[in-house]
Amino acid sequence: MYNEDQKIAFYFSPELDTAFLQELYGEDLQQAELIFESTMQQLRSELPLVESRFRDGDTAGLKKVVHKIKPLFGYVGLNETMQEFASFEAVCAQAATMAEAESGFHHIIAISLEAIKITENEIRRLKQYNTQ
Repeated sequence: MYNEDQKIAFYFSPELDTAFLQELYGEDLQQAELIFESTMQQLRSELPLVESRFRDGDTAGLKKVVHKIKPLFGYVGLNETMQEFASFEAVCAQAATMAEAESGFHHIIAISLEAIKITENEIRRLKQYNTQ
């Protein structure tokens, strides 16, 4: 993907599924920037709900929020994180008590924080590229 004026190539970060993102966004890196920003906003608003559902012991509510968040990671090329959320969603569906989901909960919080860092970095890179 090239900046047409300066012929500078943009490559998505290797932590992301670059082939998928290239297929998804093609040459439209401005759209990619908008989607990455929107995804970040949604993650920031939904992750506190994950924590509150867990604290409240609401396994059904936790599963619902995890299900809602899961596809967001795909839009930014974090397909492995999306799969981890799918696995945790299945744990929530089977869990009779929140204790059964506790280790998975801590894991998805940790990977979510890492995903946020990666996504923020990619937003910075996209903004820089798109304003050249």
